[in-house]
Amino acid sequence: MADGKKAGRDLRLDFFRGLGLLFIFVDHIPENAFSYLTLANFVFCDAAEIFVFLSGYAAALVFGREARREGNAYAMAQVLKRCWTLYVAHIFLFVIYTAQVSWTAQRFENSLFIEEMQVASFLDEPHVAIIQALMLAHQPLFMNILPLYIVLLTGFAVALPVLRHAGWGFVAASALLYAAVPFAPLNLRAYPDGVWFFNPAAWQFLFVIGVVCGWRAGVADMPVRIPRPAFLAAAAFVVAVVPVRAWISIGYFFDGVPPAFAELAYQFASKTDLGPLRLASFLALAIVVVGTVPRSARWLEGRLAGFVVLCGQHSLQIFCLGIFLSVTGHSLLLEFGYGVGMQAAVNLGGCLLLLGAARVLSWSKERKTARAGGRQ
Repeated sequence: MADGKKAGRDLRLDFFRGLGLLFIFVDHIPENAFSYLTLANFVFCDAAEIFVFLSGYAAALVFGREARREGNAYAMAQVLKRCWTLYVAHIFLFVIYTAQVSWTAQRFENSLFIEEMQVASFLDEPHVAIIQALMLAHQPLFMNILPLYIVLLTGFAVALPVLRHAGWGFVAASALLYAAVPFAPLNLRAYPDGVWFFNPAAWQFLFVIGVVCGWRAGVADMPVRIPRPAFLAAAAFVVAVVPVRAWISIGYFFDGVPPAFAELAYQFASKTDLGPLRLASFLALAIVVVGTVPRSARWLEGRLAGFVVLCGQHSLQIFCLGIFLSVTGHSLLLEFGYGVGMQAAVNLGGCLLLLGAARVLSWSKERKTARAGGRQ
């Protein structure tokens, strides 16, 4: 199914990025019972951490090699070109999103849908909201991850020339900025009020960790190796966290979690500021995955895994389609009810559409490459 192995590509990167995109689709459908089967209900992190870490890893892998072959100036230009592609995709998705939400609210006569999806300010003063959207400040529900990625990737372009020499000093500076977040107003302002849902000053630390791992693996030819004590400690942490997080998820329905404990967990697992419990959960999980899933794992080349890998290889297109399908799924459940059968149909149908779209995109790319090769 996937030909990345033949080209020397690490299919783990694509598989887990694709899996994260499927999780994002499921998690973005409000009151979706099937979202309790995704990562967020078993550890104190979710697909957002997967997305940011692997984005940093892939950026270092791709653009770091460009810098080594063609020089820093060329690599920086390529990074900024990618930022522009992401920006255009975000604005296009924003337009589709607001139109979809507005049409759904009118079609089903549900004005609360507009409030829930956070596009009321756009309809109240579109001339202001569109400018704010162009400045990445207006971020309706589900529309906040690409602005974060654009900011982080732009910062990566600026830092690219010093990455080769900064080493752990670069990580230390990033860690200091992350540590300052709880004590200083470092987040960006959002429209019409509040701050960015994903604080770039905090999330940059996870992105930088991904960059360093990708740089070592792809540019410095020093693959990250997990010492056995670190693996055992990470595994023990995950084993300890899973029942606690599952208890919080289940206890939500029965008021079985003491409010003080829930508040403490929320403070240390803040999604906006990438709380230390979220960061530790993801890093421990990543260590366990790297330690148990070798690059040569044969199941990554299987048929089912191959479809997920293709999602990861076409991540931008699949992400945008996933947002559209999440809103569509939410509107269908609002209209036809939240029965288990209807929820199963929405989740299964959406996942199949995403997997199918990834296969079509891959097929189209393969045909284009074959025609280009035939003309040479």
